[in-house]
Amino acid sequence: MRKLTSIIVLVFACAATFAQTLQDAQKAIDNENYFKAKQILFKLLQDGSANATDVKYYLGNAYLNDDDRDSAKLFYKQVYNPEVRSAIGYLANGRLALLAKNNAEAKQNFDRAVQTTKSKNANIFYEIGDAYLRPVVSDVNTAITNLESAFALDNKNLTIVLALADAYDANSANDNTMGGKAMNKYEYATDLDKSSSFAWIKMGRLWTRGQKYDLAIENFNKGIALEPNNAILYKELGEAYYLSKQYDKTLTNFQKYIDLSPGDSRARTALLELYFRNKNYEKSAEEASKGLAKEPGNWEFSRFLFYSNFELKRYKDGYEVMKNYWQTPGVRPKSKDYVYAARLASQMGDTTAALSYFNTALANDSSNCELLGEFGKVLFQSKRYNDAIAQYIFKKEKCGKLTYLELFYLGRSYYIVNDSIMADSTFSEYVTRFPTTTDGYFWKAQVLLKFKLSTDEFAAYPFYQEFIKLAEKNPGPNKAKLIEAYNYSGLFKYEREKDNAAAKAYFNKSLELDPNDAIALEILKSL
Repeated sequence: MRKLTSIIVLVFACAATFAQTLQDAQKAIDNENYFKAKQILFKLLQDGSANATDVKYYLGNAYLNDDDRDSAKLFYKQVYNPEVRSAIGYLANGRLALLAKNNAEAKQNFDRAVQTTKSKNANIFYEIGDAYLRPVVSDVNTAITNLESAFALDNKNLTIVLALADAYDANSANDNTMGGKAMNKYEYATDLDKSSSFAWIKMGRLWTRGQKYDLAIENFNKGIALEPNNAILYKELGEAYYLSKQYDKTLTNFQKYIDLSPGDSRARTALLELYFRNKNYEKSAEEASKGLAKEPGNWEFSRFLFYSNFELKRYKDGYEVMKNYWQTPGVRPKSKDYVYAARLASQMGDTTAALSYFNTALANDSSNCELLGEFGKVLFQSKRYNDAIAQYIFKKEKCGKLTYLELFYLGRSYYIVNDSIMADSTFSEYVTRFPTTTDGYFWKAQVLLKFKLSTDEFAAYPFYQEFIKLAEKNPGPNKAKLIEAYNYSGLFKYEREKDNAAAKAYFNKSLELDPNDAIALEILKSL
């Protein structure tokens, strides 16, 4: 319902858009101005001046690239008709298959699109390559193959040239020759259309990633000289200034970006994204708060505020903002929203909400190893010990070794559910992997005491000894456990070794930590 609401709002907002064409919308998508593209496309649907099927396909593309997959799917489904042999229908169904991570079905549909056009339509190859490349790379080699086919059919098409350069760039981590090929194509694009700024944007981004900020700034300024009203240039320039610590110029350029993007919430949150991505959480929270003061219903500002508050360990504030976020009309949740919501709920002791958010977050990203571990901790803290065990086992199978804290919670869970064998083996692994931490030795001793796994009644003694060596370096937080270890060691010296002097020394150590310790006082009387 929220998705439909946002679409309806945009339909009414585009009523005053000037007469534009499907090609204008495609250019807006190419230039990453998805808000403008959607305005044009909805206007075309209203006035009927373009083929409705084509318009809906490009609406799907605009929403997909604007990080709204649900709306994208809605339009792609309207494009595909299994009863009609249509290249654009096959493209739409292929994109739907990719979104469902069904690569085999995607390839089948894309092959049909190519066959329908007899392998002679450059735009079909471009759309297939683009589908594998954006908004996230799903198969860079297949993207390159299709974009090279598009380029072979139309080597004067700026969109195709830039997409091919992007694909080469995306593959540069796997093949060190690709970076040069990408730059060559970007430079070719600047010659191909001397009035377009977008090749300069792409090259500027390359220099930004390479931390050559002076060159990045130079390229962005060349683009501005060509298209001074291209909003995206000011965003990129502002980011380059930010990364080069020229903060006064950062704000100036981001404000220009926002001024050139009226009504586009993506522009309003660009500065927040920049701060958050670069871990400047204080500035992110500050700017989000300023935005909410002016627009209390802006859920994008709320999102960055509760993210930032979590990172700043302001859990109570973040928790309250997060609860309001979910109640905001028109909110478009991202997978990360559930992650941060789960973390905040966990920190605030709201385990019911935390479990619900974690379940949703993992449904969206079941391979997130950090999240799998956090979910195990919440299950442990909510006393669902068998579920915690299953979760940690699953994480171990999927991600390899557990962290020291995850292994600790797994051992404790086995201990609580009385699985003596697994508790013992888990803490044995713990002391082997983390020999300089106190918890493994203490809980290994606890397992031996509780479950009587050895015929030696003092089997826990060596583990208490290792614990004492480490814990005495910082006795404050280990006080109660040290008293237990001293008393046990005193009994060992008294009963096993008949060494009263050594026994007294241990019991006196207990009394140094707690003069009223009943066990030490009682046994010292008999000594």
